[in-house]
Amino acid sequence: MLEGQPSGKYVLVIDLGTSGPKVGLVDQQGRVACSASAPVKMIILPGEGAEHDPAEWWDTITACVKKVIAASGVAPASIVAISVTSMWSVTLPVDEKGEPLMNILSWMDGRGAPYNHDVVKGFPNILGYKLGTLLKYINITGLAPTLKGTDSLAHMLYIKHEFPEIYRRTHKFFEPMDYINMRLTGKFAATQNTALPMLMTDNRRLDVQEYDPWLLKMGGIDREKLPDLLPIDAILGPVTPSIAAELGLSPDTLVVCGVNDNCSSAVGAGAIADYDAAAVLGTSGYLAAHVPFKKTDMLATIATIPSGIKGRYLFWADLENNTKILESFLKNLVYAPDAFDTGQISDEMYTRASQVAAQVSPGSDGVLFLPWFNGILSPGEDPFMRGGFLNLSTRTTRAHLTRAVFEGLSMNWRWLRSAAEKLVGRPFKFWRLTGGGALSDVWSQIMADVVGLPMHRQADPRNNNVIGMGLLAFHRLGLVRLEDIPRMIKFDRIFEPDPKNQAVYDRMYAQFIASKNRLRPVFHALNKA
Repeated sequence: MLEGQPSGKYVLVIDLGTSGPKVGLVDQQGRVACSASAPVKMIILPGEGAEHDPAEWWDTITACVKKVIAASGVAPASIVAISVTSMWSVTLPVDEKGEPLMNILSWMDGRGAPYNHDVVKGFPNILGYKLGTLLKYINITGLAPTLKGTDSLAHMLYIKHEFPEIYRRTHKFFEPMDYINMRLTGKFAATQNTALPMLMTDNRRLDVQEYDPWLLKMGGIDREKLPDLLPIDAILGPVTPSIAAELGLSPDTLVVCGVNDNCSSAVGAGAIADYDAAAVLGTSGYLAAHVPFKKTDMLATIATIPSGIKGRYLFWADLENNTKILESFLKNLVYAPDAFDTGQISDEMYTRASQVAAQVSPGSDGVLFLPWFNGILSPGEDPFMRGGFLNLSTRTTRAHLTRAVFEGLSMNWRWLRSAAEKLVGRPFKFWRLTGGGALSDVWSQIMADVVGLPMHRQADPRNNNVIGMGLLAFHRLGLVRLEDIPRMIKFDRIFEPDPKNQAVYDRMYAQFIASKNRLRPVFHALNKA
């Protein structure tokens, strides 16, 4: 080792989210030595289409890796492993050489909805599903094909029916973390955790390494087009010589099997013990907590799934409407590039939003915000619901609207809390608050006030997934004990619910739920066509 270089062992983590990759170097104490990120484009197409360019993915990932290695000064020999965490229900078909055959279908892509409907239709019908089919899916997987068509089964069926030549040439369908690992190692593999949204594994047992025959038959996807399943904690092996040379890594650098971002977020927030929950204020927003059982609440669209920790289940609930909604409000309504253009979008738009919201009293002078721009997923799937502001007056300002957005998003979390506590069978004592949105003191306090729980904010919330995946990789290598991870995670503040605001938010929340119920027929009439 050269003089002045950082010492010790490191894991290089690739965290691929909707807006782009983040790459970080994590040490054995869970500290991020260096990180870099880059944006990628979302390609929006007619008919609920949403895609990414796989070449742009790989180029931005490799650029971030090279930048981190160069900036950190860490010797290649000190980087003992690479681990990948990513969003999921994101689908890419590749050929026998691992080359992409088309663009990546995002978790927002719903063009496969008609094909999922065909899988689950029949009589007697409940919630759009044939009752017997629904019950069997839930019994085996814990989930069911989404009627929105945003899961990987719908994506694969869409490709099979709309692009039969691409389907014929497909060697394997991949989720993002498994595709990246294939590029790193040349190995076509997945795990029960990463293959979850394909809806092909029997999740009544953990660490299964075969696809279920009934699910394969129902889904109609050829088994040979699915990657072989490895144990949850498997190590794929070293990077290929060409990757080592391209990225400046040691050829001995190991690659561990990836996990979905719900799992890495829980670990990264220190939510290791059963019923210890992490609320992730990310693009879509989700609640993650380990539990000792498999269970599903189909009405609330919440369930437990195989965790990235061996032998554990993870509570899963995805709001699908969180910081993406705040971003949409700011970019499309506040900084919109139209005849009212107020200038270039500020790099500090989220900071400014918090400052503006802080000027308004709790309750936003009665302005209520419904946050379902993308429909509702958890707690209670409804693709036809939409968002909006209610109870505007001539006194309403952008400040009122901004605070109402924070409050409406937090009310959605309160609604989720009720459904989550019912499923896990006990009340939460507090939530570990993480994700980029947690950087806002204003939003963190509103979350505590509206949800009614103390919010323990992670000190480095933007690197939550990087920290979690890094520590999980060290654990798999036998270098970190699982029970030691919670004490490694740092928290900078606890936001306690303010009793003075309870009555206001109780009243607002009652109208939030009432508005959802009463406006549902209106949204359905406007959007079903």
